This record gives sequence, C-alpha cells and structure tokens, in this order.
Amino acid sequence: MQDLQKKYLNTFAVSAAGGGASEAFLSMFLLYFYNQILGLDPFLCGLGIALSLFVDAFTDPMIGGISDRSSTRYGRRIPYMAFGLFGFALGIFLLFNVRFGATQFALFTQLLLFVIIMRISSTMFFIPRSSLGVEMIKGYEQRNLLHARDNNFGILGTVIFYSSIAVIFGNNWNQEDGYKTVSLVVISLFLTTSLYTVFRLRNIESQFEKTTARDETRQTGVIKGLSSLWKNDSWRNLIIGTSLFGIVGSLSSVFSIYMINFFWLWLPNEFTLILALSVPGAMVAGLSANKLLKNKDKKRTVLVLTCILITVGPSLTILRIIDIKFGTNILPEVGLGIYSLLFTLVALHSAFMAGTRIINGIVFSSMFSDVVEDHQKNTYSRSEGLIISVNGLSGKILGGVGILLSGALLSLVGFGEEGSLENKREAVTSLAIFSTALLFVIAPISLFFISKYKINKSIHEGNLKDLGYETGRVEV
Repeated sequence: MQDLQKKYLNTFAVSAAGGGASEAFLSMFLLYFYNQILGLDPFLCGLGIALSLFVDAFTDPMIGGISDRSSTRYGRRIPYMAFGLFGFALGIFLLFNVRFGATQFALFTQLLLFVIIMRISSTMFFIPRSSLGVEMIKGYEQRNLLHARDNNFGILGTVIFYSSIAVIFGNNWNQEDGYKTVSLVVISLFLTTSLYTVFRLRNIESQFEKTTARDETRQTGVIKGLSSLWKNDSWRNLIIGTSLFGIVGSLSSVFSIYMINFFWLWLPNEFTLILALSVPGAMVAGLSANKLLKNKDKKRTVLVLTCILITVGPSLTILRIIDIKFGTNILPEVGLGIYSLLFTLVALHSAFMAGTRIINGIVFSSMFSDVVEDHQKNTYSRSEGLIISVNGLSGKILGGVGILLSGALLSLVGFGEEGSLENKREAVTSLAIFSTALLFVIAPISLFFISKYKINKSIHEGNLKDLGYETGRVEV
C-alpha cells in the first residue's frame, strides 16, 4: 500500500485541480452568463442545461459499462480519459467564446449543443478517472485517503479559479470579456493537469492486483449490471438519499452568483477574499481527514456531519431573510465591504462550512467506492465504471429537475436582464426562502435512506478477503 501511494496517489489526484476549477466555473457562472450577460431567458437557460443533464445521465452508464469491459494495451480507463479531456476543454471554450447569434433561438441552440458536447466529454474523462482510483486503492480507510487527496487538489484548483475572477472581474460581475478570459484560465489548468495524469498513468493498470474469484466482468452488459446493482441494498439506499440532496444542491449552485450579487451585495474582490479565508478550513480538513476518520464508521460519520451542515449551513441566510422581511437588524448591515462585521462573520461561517463539507464529501465518496467490492462479491463483475456512472445518473436527472426549476423560478419572479436592481433583489430573496424551505423538507427523507447503508469496515474487509485481494497491494 505504501509503495502504491508514494508512486501513484499524487499523480492520480493532481488532475482534480483542473476538475475542481472547471466544476466551480460551470456551476457558478454558466446559467448567469447566458441569462445576465448574453440575455437568454432564464427559463430557456434552465431548460437547456437540464436537457443536457438528462442526456448525460443516460450516456453515463453506457460509457461506464463499456469502459469496464474494454481491454487495450493501456488498460480499461486511460484511452477514454485521453479522448474525453480534449472534448471537455473544447466544450467549455465553445460555451463562453462562440456566438451563433443574438436571438433567443440562437442562444438556446448554442447553449444546448455546446453543453451536451461538454458533458458527454466530461463523462468520458471523469468516470474512467474515478474508476481508476477506486481500483488502484481498495482498503476501507485507505479509500478515505484517496478521496481526501483528490479533494485537496480540487481545492487548489478552485483557489486558482477564484483568484482569477478576483483579478479579472475587479468590481464588476457583468463583463463578457472577463468570462472569456476566465474560461481560458480554467481550460489551461484542466488540460495541463489532466494530460500529466493521463501520461504518467498510461501503464499503471497492468500492475493492479487481480481477483482470485471468478471474473465475469466482460460478460456483464449494462442492463444486467444495472439490474444487479439495484438489488444491492447499500447502494440503492445511498443513491436515493444523495440524489434527493442533488435537487437542493443544483438550486444552490445556480442561485449562488445571484445570491452573492443581489442578496449579500458582495463585489467580486470581496467575495473572492471570503473564499480565500475559507480555504484554510478546507485545506486543514482535507489534510487531516484520514487521521480524523481513522477507526470511524463511515455511515455514522456522514449522518452526524450532514446534520451539522443542514443546521449551520443556512443559518446566516435565514437571519438575512428575517432582517429583510421584518425590518430587523439581527445581522450587521450588508454592502459595507471587507472591513465590516458581516464580512468577518461570513468568512468564519464559510471556513467552518468548507471544512465540514470537505470531510463529509470524502466519506460519501468512500462509501460509494466500497460498494464496488460488495457488488463484485455478489455478481463476480468488477464494475467501477458502471457503479460510478450510475451514482451520477439519478443525481443528474434530479439535478436537471433542480436546474429546470431554477430557470422557471427566475423567470416566474421576473428576473429578466432588464429588471430594476430593487426588483432583482426582491426576486432573489424569494428564491432564498424557497430553496431554504426545500432543504428542510428533503433533508429528513434523504437521511432516512442514507441510514439504511450496511457496509462497515468488517464487511468490506471480508469482501476483500473473499475476492482474494490484499488490501491496497500492487505488484511493482
């Protein structure tokens, strides 16, 4: 295990820097850019992104299942990663740098076409990449280290992205050329880190340990694999629970830039400084996650951390809503910049939330990874690609519903490009009330399903033993 970590773990994880930057860029700015900068109706923005997610959700299992059954001189994953990384970079470039025209039809058409190109290419890179990591490191607690290291590099990429928007946007979110420049920064970072990972790991799969049990992976098609996966109680309950949270998560991602601009009244340089101050919390959490999680049951940890996130996360938003609606002054005044008491309060809140969210995300990823061997023991099929892709299927479908709902809500409350500043602030307050209420409706249902997850350390290590794996060993 030590040889494996020393030789390959950082090489694998470095590509998360480009992935983290691109994910932050797209989730934060894609809908805002097409709505507020290019002038596409918010409902059409949500519809275009939602349709692409629905397409992506059904291509994911196909690509994941095909990569599981592939056999090339470079293994099952690397060829797909090499092809997908260029398509993903091209898709981001087209979305922010090419214009079909200024009409609603032209803008909607280009959004839908380019985002589908970007998402399918994303699937071809990120699903085989995640599968590669899960197959490389199999130990119950070592998987926490795998996902922690991935998160640390992802944070680094996000920091680079947020630093670029602070420099490029200054005090104005509505610069079309600024989005083009930031897109090039994100693309450059993604290509550099991803090409490095692909090139350095091009021969690694030949060194992975093989199961001593019978292997029917090549004979297991996508439909059969999906059917058998649904019978796995741990996976089924975990995917239902996390997918429901996906609706709230997609709303939060889409609304984030609107909330920053019109609810909290942060300028770009002020907001990026808040993020910069939250980075130490995220980094400390990521670096210490493996020690903090040692000998901890993953399900119990996730339930506790998720309850903390649900309780603490929306607290400042709720207080701000109360101030707006009832004319109170519970929170300090907004719009006073970086030397205000509110800035300090929000920075501390962001740092705490970032650290908690990082550890929670690491454990969730690790729980999904442990399903691989549980599924393999029952089906004799090692199907990381199919399992990881299906993990995203329901999340993307429900996330698409969330984004479509976001666009519909923005349109319903009259959040057009030409609305007055006061009307936009009022509209965003209504959206904040809706998304916060939705969180408290969905959270108890999600937690119920997550609590039904069954795999613990004893079960996982028993699965590894039955399959003939020596935890984390690799032939070097």
